[in-house]
Amino acid sequence: MKTMKEGGDTARDEARPSAEHLARYARSYRMTTDQPVRFFWLWQEAMAHALLLEQQADDGLPDQGEMTALQLAEGARATARFFAFMLAEAPARKTEHFEAKIMVYEAMAFDEAEIARTHTALMVEAAMQQDARELGINLSKIPVEPGGSPSRH
Repeated sequence: MKTMKEGGDTARDEARPSAEHLARYARSYRMTTDQPVRFFWLWQEAMAHALLLEQQADDGLPDQGEMTALQLAEGARATARFFAFMLAEAPARKTEHFEAKIMVYEAMAFDEAEIARTHTALMVEAAMQQDARELGINLSKIPVEPGGSPSRH
C-alpha cells in the first residue's frame, strides 16, 4: 500500500497491513463470523477427541511426530477452548445459542482437570450471565457436591 508524503514522494507506510496480513484477517473473518451452531459442534467434537485420547495417554502416534496421545489430547482441549471462546464471544440472540453456552459452561465447570488448566469456564460463564441479563432470564446456581454431577436426571 502506498501513501503520499509531504512533498509528493511516495513511500511505503510500514504501519499499513501487507497482503499477508489482509489474507490472515480475511481467513479469521470467514472462520469466526458468529456461527454458534458450528462453534458448539466443533467444541463438542474437540472435547470428545480429547477425552478419547486421554484414555490412551501413553500411546505414541508415529504419524504425529511421535507425540503421545496425551499431548494430542492437550491440543484437542486447546482447540475446544478456542471454540468455547468463539461461542461465548457473540451475544446470544436466540435461545439455541444461549443454551449452547450453558451446555459448554456446565461441561467445563464440572471437569476438574479443565478447571485446573484454564479459566475458560469462568469466561464462558461471564458471557452466559450477561446474555441472561440481556434476555431477561434469571439464572441461579444449584449447589453440587464436589466431584458430583450437574445432571438433573
